[in-house]
Formats: sequence, C-alpha cells, structure tokens
Amino acid sequence: MKKLIVAFIESEWYTINIEDSDDFKKTLNYSPSNLYITFQTSDLIREFNSRKIKTFPNIIDLESFDKQMSQEGKELRGYGDWKALGFLRYYKVIDSEFKLSIENVKSFLEKLVFLYNNLLNKDEEEKRRFETIEIEINKLIFERQSHGVRINIDTAKKRCAEIERKIYSIKNDLQLKFNIFTPENIESQKYYLEKNNYRIIKSYRYTFEIHKKDDEVCSLFYELIRNEQDLDSLLFIVSHWGGQEKTFASFHGFGTITSRIILRQPSLQNLRKTNRDIIIPDIGMKLLYVDYSQFEAGILASLSKDAKLIELYNSDIYEDLAEKVLKDKALRKDAKIIFYRYMYGDDSLNKEAKSYFQNFKKLERFKVEVEKELKENKKIGTEFGNYRHASDEDNIWALSHIVQSTASYIYKKALLNVQKEVRAAEFLIPMHDGTVYQIKELEYDGIKAEIEKIYKNTFKEVCPQIEPKLNCKERFE
Repeated sequence: MKKLIVAFIESEWYTINIEDSDDFKKTLNYSPSNLYITFQTSDLIREFNSRKIKTFPNIIDLESFDKQMSQEGKELRGYGDWKALGFLRYYKVIDSEFKLSIENVKSFLEKLVFLYNNLLNKDEEEKRRFETIEIEINKLIFERQSHGVRINIDTAKKRCAEIERKIYSIKNDLQLKFNIFTPENIESQKYYLEKNNYRIIKSYRYTFEIHKKDDEVCSLFYELIRNEQDLDSLLFIVSHWGGQEKTFASFHGFGTITSRIILRQPSLQNLRKTNRDIIIPDIGMKLLYVDYSQFEAGILASLSKDAKLIELYNSDIYEDLAEKVLKDKALRKDAKIIFYRYMYGDDSLNKEAKSYFQNFKKLERFKVEVEKELKENKKIGTEFGNYRHASDEDNIWALSHIVQSTASYIYKKALLNVQKEVRAAEFLIPMHDGTVYQIKELEYDGIKAEIEKIYKNTFKEVCPQIEPKLNCKERFE
C-alpha cells in the first residue's frame, strides 16, 4: 500500500509518496489499496467517479485531519476558512512570500508530507483514534459523497421561491420596525447582541435562538439566518446540479472540534424540518431516520453518575426541566435550549434555571471537576481521544466539549457497527445524534430492528448507567 499526498494544480494531478519523496509523479495512479491524502477531497472523488472505479479507496481530508490532530478550536487559529497554504503558514512550514507554481509543486507536496507526518505522530492517543475510527468513517462518508443523495428537484425549486418570500418579509420587519437596514450583515447582528449585552454562546445564530422568546429582534434575526442557510443549500442543489436526480454534498469526517461529521454545499444536515422532504429514497427503497433520544442529556447523566439525572433520563429530562423552570411541560424545546446553555457554561441563565441544576449534586461536582481540569491542564478530552486545547480566554465550553466529543464517538461507532453488521442498510445522511438510511421495502422491518439494536448497544457500551432510547421514523425529520 502506498500513502500518497495528491493535489490538482493547473489542470494536472500530482502525487508524492509520503514514505519516499523521490516517488513524485505528474499523474494520479489508482489502486484500491492506496491511501490518498488531499485538501481537494471533492475533486478527487469526482476524478474517481469519472474513471468508474468499482472499489473505493481510503481518502483522508487534510482539513479534517488538521482539526483532529491540532486539537485547536477556532479561537486559537485567528483565520477564516481552511486553505492548504494557510495550513502550511500557520505551522511556519512556509512563509508569507511562498507562492504555489508549477515549478515548486514538488516542494509544496514535500512540505505537506512533512507536516502530515509531524501531526500524525504528535499524540499517540489521537493517532490511535485516527487509525481505528476516523479512517473508517472517512471511507464510509466519501463513498456516500461519491454516490450522492436523491432529491426531489421540483420540491426544491418550490421551496426556493417560498423561502425567498419569507426572507424578504423578515428583512422588511427588521428595517421598517427596528431600523436595522442591513440585517443580513454579520456586523449588524454582532452590534445588536453587544448593544443588548447578550453573551455570545456558540454562534450568533444560537445566541439569537436563546433569546428569541423574549426579544422580537432576536427572533427575526434567528428566522433570517435559518432561512438564508436553507436557501443557500437549496439554490446550490437546484443550480449546481440543474435537474439531475441527486445532490453530492461535501463530507467532512472531523468537521468540528468535537469531531462531528459536517456536510457542506449543500448543508443537508441543517435543513429545517419543513424542507427536509426534498430528500427521497431510491426507487424500491424506504427511508429510515433513527436518532438518539435525549442524547447529550443521557451522556451527561452517565458520565456524572448523578442518580437523579439518570432517573429523569428514563422519563424525560427536558419535560421535567420545562415543568419545573418554565412551568409548562409543553415547552420541551425551550427547556432543551436551557439544558444546552447550562452544558455550555452560560452563566446568564435566570435564577430558576440555576436553582434547578443545583439540585443535581453529583452533576454539579462533575462540572466543577471538568472545569478545574481544563484550567489546570489547558486541555480537555475524553477517554477516546478528541482533546481540545484552551486559550487564555474564558473557556466556558469544558463540559460541553466532553459531552459532545463522547456523543461523536458513540455516534461514529454506531455508524461503523451498522456498516459492518447490516450490509443491507444504505447510509445516506449523518446528523449529530441520528442517521438517515435507505432500505429495500421488502426488508425494511427486519433491518430497522437490527439497526435499533446496534444503536442502543453502542450507546450502552460507553454509557452503562442508562438504558438508551431511540426515535425511528420512515421520513427524514
């Protein structure tokens, strides 16, 4: 097996063997046993598709690899979108004067080899995870990227028109009622949050969601962002693939610092429920959407070993929180946001919410221990790798990182276990806590039962304190 760094530069493929730099070629030789390492994953997959290969090789996306091995969140990077040259400059492998050209392609690839090997051997725990989990996950998701996901193009076009009307209406409200004249501008959104002393939790969108019940402007901003995200995805589907039956999203196996799998262009995961019906199964197949119930809450209950929280998981933690804090069981979705705010270290929770969580004594002690570990060690992670380094700023995300990293590990193990044990289940779309599969109609009930069993057993192996619960539907919700 060869391990090759590959790049497409000025209409030509170039490869270099990471174990023999003299093995440099201006060509792309295919072998199913090779490992291909690239920062142009989508281009490489399209190239293999054009060759009609039957056995898909292992591919490593350098952006995801960097995210895993560096263990650094965005706050430590200080730059925007990931680029290959920016990657090399950040690690000081090249300087700001370096310009990529045909003449220095080999030197460029040699520098990528050098950095790849350095990062691979930086941390034995992460290397072990990379070799036993992430490479296998990459194979699964890149095969799906190669095959695409079937969509209803007519429904997608209809939704584009509907969403454009919604966005126009929301912008009108923000402009005419609140004098916010460029609401789509991120600086306008930032200004509003800062003016009202709203602490940024995770993202602007999430912060607007937190406050949308009590602040009409936050509600409008949230709706604007969500609709713009859906429109971007739907327009990409309609225009980029004009009339074809499938869309080919770009998959990233280690897409976030907590190792969540991310889809881009289009972001099928982030489609609102009302727009997810554009996803349809192949002829003769049915969709199965399986997801974990109270996923993060169950993980936190098991990790903290808080008996009261474990007992609530067996009924419904979010309903209890809604009843005790919001005085209405029906406000489960709002209660879930409060739970996430607590997990993320949001100290702006109201008195009732803070008092609610203080009743869980073991949970509170666990939270203090996790935050102390981060402060002392300047990094935090799980027993399955996936560490994250801290900056010198206020790192309120310690508990959230442990819970969400554990969630990613459980989820990826469930994906791989289904892939190995239930070959009749065809993986389509990964979510944070669930998966869309397609299954032959005649085999549906039996395959569904097998998948449910695997998902529950995988969760139970990591979190033995709880009895896992699932939601299963025949449509993507």
